[in-house]
Amino acid sequence: MQIPAVAMRILFLLALVCAPAAHAGDALPPHKITYDLSLDGKPIGTRQLTIRYLPRDDGERRILEAYTEATVLGQPLVCRSSGQSSARGATFTSSVDQGGAISQVQGIELPEGGWRLVVADGAGVKESTLGKAQARLTSLDLLDPGRTVLLTGGGELTLLLVETGTILTGTLDAGAVGTTKVAGKKVEVTRYTASGGGGTAKFDVDANGLLVKSELSWLGGIVTAVAREVPAPRSYGTVETLESIAPGILEDEL
Repeated sequence: MQIPAVAMRILFLLALVCAPAAHAGDALPPHKITYDLSLDGKPIGTRQLTIRYLPRDDGERRILEAYTEATVLGQPLVCRSSGQSSARGATFTSSVDQGGAISQVQGIELPEGGWRLVVADGAGVKESTLGKAQARLTSLDLLDPGRTVLLTGGGELTLLLVETGTILTGTLDAGAVGTTKVAGKKVEVTRYTASGGGGTAKFDVDANGLLVKSELSWLGGIVTAVAREVPAPRSYGTVETLESIAPGILEDEL
């Protein structure tokens, strides 16, 4: 299978920016959250999320790594997603192994909004461009405390699933303040609810912008993700620099 030159360049840039970087240690411990996953009420696995925060002259940059491991209809499912985001935009790469069928989705947010995608699976490699109205935010954005703000305001929701490259659509409410239970404790959240042809999706976001609970149509049913512990508040002490976790990457390359 021959990959077009443009797709190869996108794949290379995303691998450079999004690949997990080796480093000796974190000056500031990152956020690490474990979510328990269930499908239509039945436990299926877990998602491990790590968020690192990097100071930049133009604002904060966040590096996200999510590892999902589940069993669906007797078949193992492993999904690795990573990405980076800042005020300048976002990128992501996601690889899924579902019962031995492997696929990959990679995307770069365009300056004017929307996404440029590369999807590689058993059918080949497909490139596409989504306008701003076609993809308002991604499923990885839901895990990014700097981008959950994209849920505010209500209106039409167009959610790009980074795991598959498909789009969920619906109408999003403006958010309602309330509480939800995490590990037996009440947590103050803003709940955003989206309704559409695929059913109803719910996203509970705490005061730090972190997703603590969600319900979303995926894997042929409703997947619920609940944090095992209440995420700790952000620390703003000594922080990493980009060079400390990814030496050799030039700022102009991001």
